[in-house]
Amino acid sequence: MLRGNLATRPFYNERLVTLGLLLVAVIAVALSVFNGRQLVDLSHQRSALGATIGADEHQAAVIRHQAELTNRTVDQKHLQTLVAETHEANALIDQRTFSWTTLFGLIEKTLPIDVRLVAVSPKIDKDNTLITMIVVSRRAEALADFVAALEGSAGSGTFYDVLKHADQRNDDGTYDATIQAYYLPPAGSPPGTGKVRP
Repeated sequence: MLRGNLATRPFYNERLVTLGLLLVAVIAVALSVFNGRQLVDLSHQRSALGATIGADEHQAAVIRHQAELTNRTVDQKHLQTLVAETHEANALIDQRTFSWTTLFGLIEKTLPIDVRLVAVSPKIDKDNTLITMIVVSRRAEALADFVAALEGSAGSGTFYDVLKHADQRNDDGTYDATIQAYYLPPAGSPPGTGKVRP
């Protein structure tokens, strides 16, 4: 066999070239096997995650169904009664924590000498406290002075939206009046705490 080589230093070692090509082929096969294994592992993981997601969705559906059944069995009338009793308990707590001393101290500062306080009734809502006062005076002007004094305290944020109702003269010459005003307790008075939740 005739071999031609125009190189100045011919190289006839074909075994080394074959060995190099064989090494490249082995590396390529090893990488293919590694990639195949990774693909199989990832497929198994994906199947396992899919099964877990399916189980979770089934459990969520079961829980939703149980919640619907529970809602159907709840006695709505009893629930409404419970809510009403809770509101009543919270109102009692608000009245218990209401500072009567602070309120009477503020009323005393604005009450004229010839006006007498007969009754005081607070109505406590979520954010507002409505104070209803029944007062008696010998002069109608004194009642007007009391209303003006209460309105004047609105600058300090104590009483606001003061309104006088049912101003009437009695047989003994005195005047009765019902006065309503919203009351904002001054800073430092005890807040309502310990609310009951339904």
